[in-house]
Amino acid sequence: MEKAVLNVKGMKCGGCENTIRDAVRGDAGVVSVKADRQAATVEVEFDQARTNVDAIKKLITAQGYTVE
Repeated sequence: MEKAVLNVKGMKCGGCENTIRDAVRGDAGVVSVKADRQAATVEVEFDQARTNVDAIKKLITAQGYTVE
């Protein structure tokens, strides 16, 4: 398993956190995801044989957020 912490701009409320969590959980390789709007981060644990950071970033940006 691999863990990544992504800096994400645009999360303003709990609904934003839920939107990102739901989108990232949709990737079969994701084991866990934690979105924190106050820290502006998304922490993801994933199976690198099934997904990668770029795929996870695309899921987040598809929801209208910016990943730095």
